[in-house]
Amino acid sequence: MKVYELTYLIIPSLASKEAEEYHKKIKEIIEKEGGVPGKEQLPSKKNLAYLIKNCSEGYLACVDFEIDKESVKKLTEKINKESQILRYLLLEKEAIKQNERKKTSRKKKSLKPEKTKLKEIDEKIDEML
Repeated sequence: MKVYELTYLIIPSLASKEAEEYHKKIKEIIEKEGGVPGKEQLPSKKNLAYLIKNCSEGYLACVDFEIDKESVKKLTEKINKESQILRYLLLEKEAIKQNERKKTSRKKKSLKPEKTKLKEIDEKIDEML
């Protein structure tokens, strides 16, 4: 089973409680297809940067879940049929195990130029002349 993330926009004409109920419906659809819901972000109303299906705002929601790769096609077909979803994005996430996490150390680079010694400058000038 792979881990996926479904992020979607719900039409703004719903009340906030209705949007939360719709989010539960989406989770039920995932479970019916054999998925196991995990981390989720409840719907919250957001202003959109541009119109989507003549809507300037919508409820943004997100849910992570595990599901078989074969069941993803059936799930996307069901989501496409949902009329209350303005737009959605389904991404495959990488499963990160705690032992496999790479610790990245960032070295701070100094913005100050390195100081050069006067002797080195004099030697280079002499070489050039």
